[in-house]
Amino acid sequence: MKVLIFGDIHGYTGTSDIPTVDVVMDIVKQVDANVILQVGDMGGYRNFSKPVHWIYGNRDSLSLMEANKKGESPYRNLINIGTGEVLTFCLEDEKISVSGLNGAYDPLSYDFKRENLDDLGYFTASDIEKCLTLRNIDIFLVHGCPSGLGLGREPDHAVPAIRMILEKVKPRYMFCGHAHYYRKAEYNGSMIYTLDEAKKEYYILDTNSGEISVEKIDPSTIGKSTHGV
Repeated sequence: MKVLIFGDIHGYTGTSDIPTVDVVMDIVKQVDANVILQVGDMGGYRNFSKPVHWIYGNRDSLSLMEANKKGESPYRNLINIGTGEVLTFCLEDEKISVSGLNGAYDPLSYDFKRENLDDLGYFTASDIEKCLTLRNIDIFLVHGCPSGLGLGREPDHAVPAIRMILEKVKPRYMFCGHAHYYRKAEYNGSMIYTLDEAKKEYYILDTNSGEISVEKIDPSTIGKSTHGV
């Protein structure tokens, strides 16, 4: 199965006044992928041509989070993965499971009860507990990365609570937003990737071979019909 994955999308391309989400829209339309995922901080929202499954980051819209909770999302094919929710994707004889944790780490929010914290852009201890019971997960999405592996600044980017998920759930792959650069590590049978911003590159995972390709976006093509595809 081919999985298309984007890092943080919020903001502009840096070489023009084009929102990064518009570049992402073109890539989604052009790349032949079976599953499309995004790791939070989308920032700009659009109707996509294909289903895009994503988690919230700390810079996503509170009003959109509220609309999603009510089942009233105004955007076509933009689908939030609930914290601890497991989605199953099938292609012929292959099946993969995907889950995630919504929000980034904030010590001021972490000990709140989830029912007392409306902002899903930050996770709580109870959100972590909900994820720790998961098993047999192929892909787990987080907005942050596990601590202790040299993947990010601690404790705001690289977080002990996310390390707990890595150790207990043992996903085949963990894809991490928030840090804005590409790094990878292997831990206890899991491959962990921190992803750069979508204005610079995107990623394609082949779940059969386990290979992940880094597809650079040529700034000179932004605003034209193709974007390094």
